[in-house]
Formats: sequence, C-alpha cells, structure tokens
Amino acid sequence: MKLHKRYLGCMNWPGENQMRSFEIPRNYALVALEFELAANLTRTTGGTAGGPKDSAPAQLIASLDLIANGSDTIKHTDFETLHRKNEIQFGVRPRIYSADWIGYADAPTKVLKVAARMSFAMPKAIRQPDTLLDTAALSSLDLAVTWGAGVDTMDDTWNGEATPVVTVNDAKLHITAIEYIGVPAGTTFGLWKETWKRKQVTAVDNAFQIKLPYGAGMNYRSILIKTHSDGNQVDTIIPYNGLATLNKITLKSGTEIYLYEIGQLLQVQNRLQHGLQVPERITAALAAIDHCLQELILEGYYYIDFCRDGRLSEMLDTSFLSDLELVLEVANPGSADFVDVYYDQLFLPPKKA
Repeated sequence: MKLHKRYLGCMNWPGENQMRSFEIPRNYALVALEFELAANLTRTTGGTAGGPKDSAPAQLIASLDLIANGSDTIKHTDFETLHRKNEIQFGVRPRIYSADWIGYADAPTKVLKVAARMSFAMPKAIRQPDTLLDTAALSSLDLAVTWGAGVDTMDDTWNGEATPVVTVNDAKLHITAIEYIGVPAGTTFGLWKETWKRKQVTAVDNAFQIKLPYGAGMNYRSILIKTHSDGNQVDTIIPYNGLATLNKITLKSGTEIYLYEIGQLLQVQNRLQHGLQVPERITAALAAIDHCLQELILEGYYYIDFCRDGRLSEMLDTSFLSDLELVLEVANPGSADFVDVYYDQLFLPPKKA
C-alpha cells in the first residue's frame, strides 16, 4: 500500500447555525481527514468581562458527522474537542493561531486559524492500518458540517455595553484526505466509531452517573471526559487540591471496577503517558509560563486509555457486560456546568476460518 494525500477543497461559511454536506471521494482506504478552519471575525459592542472559549474559533464548527451509506454515522464530534483530543492522541497540539482573539473588548477583522485531524488509523496502535476506512466498499460517504455562530467563540460570562456581537466576515473549512492506495483484495478492517454524550451537573453529587452503551462486538479503545462550566474547560467540576479535596472517577460494570482514580491524578498520568506539553495558559498580563516552576495539565480533560502499549487486544470488550457506567464525584461551580463523554468504539471484522 502507498500513502496518498490530496486536498479535497473547502466549505464556505453558510451563515449561523446552518448545516452543509461535503461529499468525500470513495476510491481508497482513508487514513485521516485533515481540517483547518480559517475565520475572519469582528467583535463589537465591547464586553466588560469574560473572554474567548478554549481553542476559538473552533466553536464555529458545532458538529462534524461522517456518514456512510446515507445513514451510518461513523464519526460524531465537535471541532473544539477534536482539536484537543488530537493533542492527547498524538502528544502535540495541532496548529492554532488565535492570540488576536484574547480579551473581551472590540476586535475588528481578526483572522484566526485552528486545525484538527479526524483519524481512521488508530493512533499509537501497533498496527494502525487495522482500522482504515475502506471507502470503495461504501455506496456514499458524506461529511455533514453543522456551523455555529460567531458569539459561540466567547464564553458565557462575556457581556457588552449592549447586546454583544461577533460577526463572521468569512470562514472556510479546508479538507485534505490522507489515504492508502493499493489495498490488497480481500483485506478487512475494523470499524472505529467515535461519538459523545452530554449530561448537565446541577448540584454537588458524590455519585454522578453516566450510562455508556455496551453490547455484542462493541469494544472500547478509550473514553475521554470533558468538564466545562459557563463555556470554559475547568477542573473545578471534578475538584482536587491534593489535601482534602480528592474527587474521584470510577468506571465500572456491576461490581467489576475498570478505573478508580482521583480525577486530577488521572490528568497527571495523561501528561506523562501521552507526552503532553501544556504551556499555553497565560497570566492576565500575557506573561509567559515559568517552566522551572510549573508544568501544567490539560485543564478539563480526563483520558482513559485501555491500550497503553498499542495492542488492540487490550480494549474493553463489552460483549458480555450487563451495564457500563461512569460514576463521578462532582461539584457545581457555575451556572451552566456539563460533563461530556467522548468514546472510541471498535468493531472488529469477523475472524477468517
């Protein structure tokens, strides 16, 4: 097999909260779809508090859905989380250029950029090609993009002198396909599905439950928990101070425990295991981080990886489970607190006789 890259084109900004579809060519085996979102934004009626959300302008893409054969959703995610999940998966943050959007005051015609990758070859797997998407076997393959609104790039605490406005002057989503050419006849691949669910936190709860899907042939490669309050990723929903506050995350099925860990210690482990470098948090004066005194975790993200050495045989097989649930010890720091759970499910091809 030979690696092949081709620029497929771009989707133009259609207006706020609009959905548009982009046909993906069906010739070869997809390794990944690469995206870069470029946007020209204007912020007016300047705010008096708050600021941009994490990885803005990623919020202009509210949802990316890859749909095969007209009805089978293979990938379902938002651009903001895809960008950060890439950082965990690959150990490096995708390109972002958004420094001009810092703050809450008027900001005319700022050009911002943010990139992300939708993978089909499983990152950090011993045999990444096991999960390529064989597009030639499909009757259709479409990328459904649900666009957001300009104001979605700002957090919930941003307010202005009157009604604050973010105008999208222009935006384009550039799309590149990375493919393998020359897949041997008879080759079969596992199907890697990605999707997510959300649950609101409305009170302090030491047994906050989130039910996850399970069933025959359904294997979990990883689970990503994202906590956000008033539009910002925070660690205060699963708080920790290392002394008295030690809120925990549990993944279990019945009496079988797959994970029982203090939330922020899981983040500490994520940093080392996945080679995360997180220097981008800055002070109010925009001063640089002093790395001799602090190295940070990825705020608001907790990653559970079942295949630490890349062997897909270590995935969590839910075929014979009676249930699967996350149980979190949560706080309620803001007026709009949420826990999002993104899960990677792998369906293996039938074994050949």
